[in-house]
Amino acid sequence: MPVRFCQVCSNLLYPQEDREYFRRERKRRLLYVCRVCGHRQVAEDLSIPVHRHVVPHAASEKTAVRVDVQLDPTLPRTQQVRCQQCGNREAVYFQSPVGRNDEALVLVFTCTVCSNRWLSSDEAGS
Repeated sequence: MPVRFCQVCSNLLYPQEDREYFRRERKRRLLYVCRVCGHRQVAEDLSIPVHRHVVPHAASEKTAVRVDVQLDPTLPRTQQVRCQQCGNREAVYFQSPVGRNDEALVLVFTCTVCSNRWLSSDEAGS
């Protein structure tokens, strides 16, 4: 996005939606507004996006679990699973999104003794 400056006071212009124009004409219009003097100018070239902020997430970031999650008293506990590392039958669990679309959820289990983690989709952990 090109930087634009006010023609009146030479300060930076900021993009802003023209809500009055939308109420009147039922069309969207972008303005550049000076925060110092209030000068407004209509954005002419809209082929360039004003702002696009994309935050990519890796699957490992989405399933990041704190080390002491097994001590959290608000998480549900179960004794219906068995830890493959230590054989303990108690684990805390919570739902976490998997994959790119964030629609599929799996249960993440954490052993209350050794902090071993496994997913409900892992057949070795069940």
